[in-house]
Amino acid sequence: SRWLIEVCKLGGHLIACGAMEGQRYRGTVKAFKGSFGWLTCSEVAEKHGGRDVFLHKNVLNALPAVGAAVEFRLVLDGKGNPKAEDATVQAGGADSSAPARGQQTSAETTEMQVKRAALMLFRGDEVLVVREKKDDGPLLWSDLGGKVEATESMLDCALRELAEEAEGFLSAESISLLKCGLKQRFADGKSAPEVIALQRKGARAQAVAVFPMDCTGVEMELLSPGKPNAFGVHEMRWLSRSHPDLRDKSQTRWPLLRAICTFGSGQRARSEGTPNQATDS
Repeated sequence: SRWLIEVCKLGGHLIACGAMEGQRYRGTVKAFKGSFGWLTCSEVAEKHGGRDVFLHKNVLNALPAVGAAVEFRLVLDGKGNPKAEDATVQAGGADSSAPARGQQTSAETTEMQVKRAALMLFRGDEVLVVREKKDDGPLLWSDLGGKVEATESMLDCALRELAEEAEGFLSAESISLLKCGLKQRFADGKSAPEVIALQRKGARAQAVAVFPMDCTGVEMELLSPGKPNAFGVHEMRWLSRSHPDLRDKSQTRWPLLRAICTFGSGQRARSEGTPNQATDS
């Protein structure tokens, strides 16, 4: 029967994943901030639904830079997600497999630091953006994001920025739903953010960690407070990723411009899972 076929397929997947556990692999650091990060490894991703490998500083011989090659022993956490143990930062370059989108692997970018975290909330071809004013500057479109503070993780930063910048423009229920979905999707290393270069060279070389979420079909209540909130946000809207303003440096902040270019016109929204789907897992 069809049911039996599906069970056999699942059994085969579990056997393949179990056979990989305990073996050593070589991956590339996709993101690392504070005490943890993620590795990309094509062999592991092939058997684990495209997932990245969770990496904690306690299993490393040294703290790695984005793009560094790491050899590790594969284990599975309590939820069956891939996790690195007995990991060693390698001196001989990155993983030979194709790098993930947004991953920086050249010599000039291996010291790039992730100093900013942001959300990219999609709805088909549209992305949720805010229009904000910083100090005496002009009104510009921006993502929901900001600087990662010393005491917070990248995900914590993105969630804090969501609460601050959406204040008065999204209902409390909508903010709570998004936070729950993002935690379910990205907490505990289940999925990794996309690391996108903002400046590749020099003393100010840095990147942003972007947490994408497909919100198609999710009811989010946008409000119209009629005045800016305490964080300088004047407006929140769904805009097409091909909207002229989002390709114009005079209308849009650089981090959002880079993210829009990286995610393209819709094909990279991928299967991040909607907030209501994530809470069911």
